[in-house]
Amino acid sequence: MPRSGLALTVGFAAEAVRESAPLVHCVAPRAATSFVADVLHGAGARSVVTGTSPDALSAALTADAVMLDLGTLVSEWSDAINPTVAQLRQGGTPWVLDATPLGRAPLRVDRVRGLLGHRPTVVRALTNEVDGVRLDTAEGALALGDSAERVVFRGREVAVLTGSSMLAQVAGVRAAVSALMAACAAVTGPLEGALAGAAWLAVASERAEEHSRGPASFRVALIDALWAVRGDEIAEYLNL
Repeated sequence: MPRSGLALTVGFAAEAVRESAPLVHCVAPRAATSFVADVLHGAGARSVVTGTSPDALSAALTADAVMLDLGTLVSEWSDAINPTVAQLRQGGTPWVLDATPLGRAPLRVDRVRGLLGHRPTVVRALTNEVDGVRLDTAEGALALGDSAERVVFRGREVAVLTGSSMLAQVAGVRAAVSALMAACAAVTGPLEGALAGAAWLAVASERAEEHSRGPASFRVALIDALWAVRGDEIAEYLNL
C-alpha cells in the first residue's frame, strides 16, 4: 500500500537524525538523565543533559535542538529560562517544552504562559490545558497523553500507538520521548518531528519486549532496538 507524504517524511526524519547526529541539549529531571542520554545516543543523536543552572542554559544555545522539562524548574532559576528560549526562537533552534507535571504537584501557570509565548516547536502535555491555561501551539505541534499518543498540528490530529506496556517500568521514558522529538525536530518540521520521536520509541519498545525478561533487560534491549529500527519501519508503524 502506498505511504502518504507525511509517512515518508517521518521515515526520512529518522534516517536524517542518524546521518547528521544532531546535538540535543536536554534540561531533564535528575532521575531521567541517564536514560534520556542513552535513548538519544541509541537513535544516533548526541546529548547534553543538564539541570537549570545559568551556565547550563547558556550552553543550550549552542545545541541543534533543545528539550526543556518544565517539572525541573525552581524559582531561583526561572528568570533565566525565558531569555534562553527567546534566543533559541530568535536563532531558529527547535525546542520542545514538556509541560507534564511531576507526580501530583501542579505546574505554575505563570511559567507555562511565559514559555508558551516563545512558541515551542513541540509541546508535550497530558491534555490541551495545563492548570486552566489553554496550550496555544499556533506554530508548533501538540503531543498529548502520557506517551504522546495523539499529535495535533494546525487542526490535524494523528494517533500514535503507545508501544510496549513495559515502558511504564522504566524511569525517564516521558523525558526521553520529548528528547527524541527534539532530535527529530532538528531535521524536519514540528508535526513530523513529534510523530517520528513518539513512533520511534514505541516501535522500538515492542521489539525490545520480545528480547527481555524484565525491566533491566528491557531497558538495554530498547536502546539496541532504537539503533536497529529503520525509518521506513517507523513510517509503517504510524499507519498513515
